[in-house]
Amino acid sequence: MTGDGWERSENKDEYDHETVGRLCVEFDKDYLTHASEAYPTSHTAMNDNRFRCAVFCIAPIPTATLNLFLACVQEYLEEIAEPDFVVPVSSRIVLIDSKDISTITKGSSPPITSCPTDFFGYTLREVCDWFNANIGDPCAQGYMSNCFFVLDDQSAEDDTCVFACPQEAPPGGIHSLRCGFEVAMVNAITCGIQGRSIEEGVMGRFMRSGVTMTKENLELANNRGRYIEDGEVKVNEAWKNFSNW
Repeated sequence: MTGDGWERSENKDEYDHETVGRLCVEFDKDYLTHASEAYPTSHTAMNDNRFRCAVFCIAPIPTATLNLFLACVQEYLEEIAEPDFVVPVSSRIVLIDSKDISTITKGSSPPITSCPTDFFGYTLREVCDWFNANIGDPCAQGYMSNCFFVLDDQSAEDDTCVFACPQEAPPGGIHSLRCGFEVAMVNAITCGIQGRSIEEGVMGRFMRSGVTMTKENLELANNRGRYIEDGEVKVNEAWKNFSNW
């Protein structure tokens, strides 16, 4: 197990924390070299071709919660970064504060001083339909086109959010899972940049089980229930057979 509690899994279907980080950094370095060639311009006002994951607030979210979410994303980006190459949170996250995305000109950075209200009262299905029409289907410039986050009433209570990949689901369906802020960005990078499916490996098992993907749960899943306590390796029986979930 590594110093931060993440272990390189022996199963290639599970999260390999180091590989996700390395590929993310390589992607961004390649972007800086070939940014003008990456994608044709679209109807958005973003002036670059970064891949940002859209965030929708469907309920009043305290600004402290929004800033904690961004802080967790930034902490993860710093964790996977090379010493001289840290991607800012504004290059990975954008809070959707308008239904006219031509008015959204940049990604989001702390401090956030107010909660976007445009999607209050929306269901996940309604957010999904709007996302597909305005970001996903047109492959809007500056966004990840296949996934997004939703912050809801529960987000303010337990620092979790919904991660959704609408284009992978059958007609009328939504593929999503609930995850903690600390691991939210690894899902977005895995799907939105690496191009892997939410149905694969760890994400698929969390999605199908309905269990929230917290950092602690993800570590147990990757380590097949093993954890260290008081210098001893112990096994959480509930997570021992996670690969069969």
